[in-house]
Amino acid sequence: FEYAQTALNLGVCRYLLKPSRMDELDEAIRTMIARLDALPKTQTPEPAEAAGLAGNYIVRQALDYMRAHCAERLSLGDVADQVYVSQWHLSKLINKHTDQSFLDILNNMRIEKARQLLAGSGLRIHEVAEQCGYSDLGHFSRNFKKLTGSTPGEFRDTAIHNNG
Repeated sequence: FEYAQTALNLGVCRYLLKPSRMDELDEAIRTMIARLDALPKTQTPEPAEAAGLAGNYIVRQALDYMRAHCAERLSLGDVADQVYVSQWHLSKLINKHTDQSFLDILNNMRIEKARQLLAGSGLRIHEVAEQCGYSDLGHFSRNFKKLTGSTPGEFRDTAIHNNG
């Protein structure tokens, strides 16, 4: 039901369930053509523009989900399931709209969360790593240094020194 509500909010005129009969498909297409013909010609999006808007919407939904769940064990398949597209399609959309891979974005989100925790909490470094989705402290430290230029300990020392 939630999917149907979202579809209606996006302007869907028919919601078909699988398997659909050919007469249902024909009727849905005729209805959509009639609606499109009734629009002023300046409001009809170009096919490439409409595809870009839909892709951008899917990417925004995926990124929102990733931000909310980046500390969990998260795969491209998990996110694709949440936005109702295939892993392959989501990967292509993410690369097209962000110029980054899924893993690069996920690592950036996790390290940004780690920076906040290191600067503003008394958590030990391994606790920060766990809260940011890393089960291996060495992997966390390597990613942290790669993305920030300093180790987690150096970053914390600098943050404390700058704030204290």
